[in-house]
Amino acid sequence: MSRIAAVMIMALSVGSLFAQTPGRLAPGTGIVTGSIQMDGGGSLAGVRVAVVATDDPSGANLVSLTETDAAGRFRLTDIPQGHYYVVAGKVSSPIYFPGGSDRAAAKEIVVEPARTVSSINFKVPADSRRPPPVTSTVTKNALEYSAYEKATNERNIYTRIKLLQGFEKSFPESVALPRVYEDLLDSYIAKGDPNTAADYGEKWLVMEPDNVWALVQVSRAYGISQSDLREAVRYGEKAVAIVAKLKTLPVGSRPAMFRGYTPMEWTSTINALDESAKKNISWVRQVVEWHQNAINAAVRTRR
Repeated sequence: MSRIAAVMIMALSVGSLFAQTPGRLAPGTGIVTGSIQMDGGGSLAGVRVAVVATDDPSGANLVSLTETDAAGRFRLTDIPQGHYYVVAGKVSSPIYFPGGSDRAAAKEIVVEPARTVSSINFKVPADSRRPPPVTSTVTKNALEYSAYEKATNERNIYTRIKLLQGFEKSFPESVALPRVYEDLLDSYIAKGDPNTAADYGEKWLVMEPDNVWALVQVSRAYGISQSDLREAVRYGEKAVAIVAKLKTLPVGSRPAMFRGYTPMEWTSTINALDESAKKNISWVRQVVEWHQNAINAAVRTRR
């Protein structure tokens, strides 16, 4: 592997993830607490929150990971002593405390052993939260609903993956499967396994082929792994095209997932999708260029 490719993967892959577990605080670690508000209102639950070390050039190695509760509150535990940025929202487009996607404007926090950094409160875009749990009225039975709820509420990432995979096997026709595949994609990206993430992303797209967020996530997974850059470009370009089409649709013609949105929620969501899709395709094209340059350099070296 070329030095450029190696550096790129290191910078873009999500590295070590420390799942939170109940019990005593690990020695030499501290706590970060705060709350998340949603632009345009809406549910505050299910927003991913983590910290990244300030000396991590990629900003991709998540240290500790949790989700907000119904009131938007979060608590990150077992964070090793050090200097960090707090990030919230989607793995591929995080929002940095005190707000915004620009890492240069992020505020540094210092975590000390056995101490709590509190009042980390900031806003994230409306599409930053995880989808709400599937209710029992759209699942086939109480057992299916219980299994889904148990899997999505699990905080340990490794146990969560096993539960989600078990759900897929036990309920192959569940309407909750797109959310299960989304969760598995995110989880494998967080584990640093973009190839498996892309596999689950493909399953997600079979069920929701025009889901912009799914297209962006799968495109990015292929880009990180460099296993199929043509697919990374194809999915990325499709995401941009779908957002452009969505912008032109009258209220009554919008996809079902967007019906009932207030004008403010719609504007915030479509702008966030547009930004995410355009940033992704720009990055993917840069990856393709880097990859081709690395191949050309290798060929020149052999001559």
